[in-house]
Amino acid sequence: MSELEDRFFAAVAARDLVRPSVRALVVHDGSVLVQRPADSAPGGGYAFIGGEYESGDSFESRLRQEIEEETTARLVSWRYLFVVENRFVHAGHRVHSLEHYVLATLDTTDVKSREGHIVQEWLPLDTLGSADLRPFAVRDVLAHGHLEQVRHLVVDGWSETPDIGG
Repeated sequence: MSELEDRFFAAVAARDLVRPSVRALVVHDGSVLVQRPADSAPGGGYAFIGGEYESGDSFESRLRQEIEEETTARLVSWRYLFVVENRFVHAGHRVHSLEHYVLATLDTTDVKSREGHIVQEWLPLDTLGSADLRPFAVRDVLAHGHLEQVRHLVVDGWSETPDIGG
C-alpha cells in the first residue's frame, strides 16, 4: 500500500465512525474503470471511483462530484446495485465503511486524472479475479458477472485479525 493510503486510513480510523460512501462500477467493452494512488506501482492497490458522503449529499450528487473532481469524465447515468458493510484493518487501524455501489455510465472512455495523487486505469474483466482491487468481494462479484444477484455483502476483516484494541 502507498504512504498516502496509510495516512488516509489512519485518519479515517481515528474518527471511530462508520464511513458512508458511494462507489461507481464503470464497465465498458469488457473492462472496468478503477483508480490507484499515483505513488503505487501499476497492478496494485486499486479501488473503485467514489467518495464519502458529506452533509446534504445524495448518491448522485456525491458520485457526480467525485467523478468530476477526480477525472476528466462526467456522469451520464447510474443505477443502484448493492451495499457493502466493509470492516477491515489497514496498517493496524480498524476501519468500518458502508459502501453503496452503482453501475455508472460516463460521457467518455478516454478518462484521465485531474488529481496528481491518483491514476485511473481500465482493467479487463477476464483478468479481474487476480487484480489487487479492493474490496475483493466486490471484485469477485464483478469478475463472475453476478452484479444483478447481489443486494448486500458483509466483509468482516476484523474477525480475521487478532484484537488490536479499539
